Amino acid sequence: MASAHCPAPTNVIAVDNTLLNSSIELSWTENGTASAWQVLILPNFNVGTQIPSFGWVMTSTNPFTIVGVPPSTQCYALFVRSACSLSNVSPWSAVGTSVCSLLTINYLATLSNDSFENNDTNRLTLFPNPTNNILKLNSNSPIDKVIISDFLCKVILVQTQGTNEINVESLSKGIYIVEVISGKDTFFSKFIKE
Repeated sequence: MASAHCPAPTNVIAVDNTLLNSSIELSWTENGTASAWQVLILPNFNVGTQIPSFGWVMTSTNPFTIVGVPPSTQCYALFVRSACSLSNVSPWSAVGTSVCSLLTINYLATLSNDSFENNDTNRLTLFPNPTNNILKLNSNSPIDKVIISDFLCKVILVQTQGTNEINVESLSKGIYIVEVISGKDTFFSKFIKE
């Protein structure tokens, strides 16, 4: 069971060595006291693919090398979560290999950053979520630009002024990706339009 007392790893990086030695090296930053992690690799990953509840590998090494990965042009999604105890695990953090589409990369970043926490001084929340007409953004730092895309990565709306409230009334019902640019930082999250 995922717990707030077991923080998720951040700064997940995948180094694709499949052409050199059929491996992918996965590394991350541990944000708590975990000394064990669960790692999962999903080949041919597409946006919306469910994360299985089994098939992960337990490791006590960071970085962790996944061996026996055939060289391919397919997208591999790699997931890692902290195992703070036998029954207490963090949410998954994810990254895709370099051949993954921008849509998949953004989607995996969204899964890994739903809370929009970059550090203690830079927080952003979206509310209400789901929404019918106005999506509000509450931030501790100035928002320069908001980009809303559908799950096919088609840009639907760009707003550079009055970025604390976005009128989404004209959007069709569905799930959208929100890209928020604040200074040098870019964050991704998602919201539901009812």
